[in-house]
Amino acid sequence: MGNPTVKTWTATIAFSLAGIISVLFYSIVSPFLLPHFIIYALLVLNTYFSIRFWSALQPQDSRQFLIDAILVLAYLALAFSIGEPTYFAFAAFALFALATFKYVLMRGHTSYEAVVERKIHIDALGALACAVLVLGMFLGYALEATWLFAVGFALANVYLLLIRPMYRL
Repeated sequence: MGNPTVKTWTATIAFSLAGIISVLFYSIVSPFLLPHFIIYALLVLNTYFSIRFWSALQPQDSRQFLIDAILVLAYLALAFSIGEPTYFAFAAFALFALATFKYVLMRGHTSYEAVVERKIHIDALGALACAVLVLGMFLGYALEATWLFAVGFALANVYLLLIRPMYRL
């Protein structure tokens, strides 16, 4: 899928539908449903801007194709774990860790090294936040940690999409 616009909208619609289908037909009713839905919706919004920005800049090689395919699977795992706190936290961690690796693979293969480095740091911070979420769950504060993550992720998205946009050269 070479056209960045088509890739952006295809991914956004597919991930949105996966989240909606999960919430309506697969998710268990739990106190985690709302914060998970908020996190997932913000992630889809962020992903729209990410794919729109990066699809024209990333190298078109087999490594990027493979990591993108793995990221799609991780994204679907996250969608279908909405409402399940442990699965959701681990799926979110996997998604951020894989996203970090995606941009590490871009090092030296693009002329936008400073932007790649910033994206690596942002995604690594997301993975670290997910690890803290998992720790909070293991300490017995699953719902509190999930809400804290949701609020922190919302604030991070405001900052990274509106105040100091990460998807700008």
